Amino acid sequence: MKKMVKFLGVVLVLLMLVLPGNTAFAHGDDCECGVTYLQGAERNKAVANTLKLDEYKKVKADKGKEGYEFAGADQIMVVHMPYEDTLLTIVAVPFVHENGDVIFAGFTNGKFSGFQGAPME
Repeated sequence: MKKMVKFLGVVLVLLMLVLPGNTAFAHGDDCECGVTYLQGAERNKAVANTLKLDEYKKVKADKGKEGYEFAGADQIMVVHMPYEDTLLTIVAVPFVHENGDVIFAGFTNGKFSGFQGAPME
């Protein structure tokens, strides 16, 4: 019986290594909603502009008092999203709490637009 279980385990591991799996898309690029994820210099410029905002500095200070810490500029996500006749630049800035909870402060075209991912109470 032990040999049979060992054999099945080896076969299972080999199948997992050989057979292709389903690839997950981190950004869900197939939404057909017009969202474009910014990268490179364009992303870096949007991140730098956001981190200079007085509104960002206030959010960072307020969240710091609540036990949240800025996760770092490399963790910030920036997208362009069409809305009516304008192109919105949305910047999601992550803050991590001491207990591991993560929230995102949203900035749309340079204005603070609220939080996402707040822990449920």
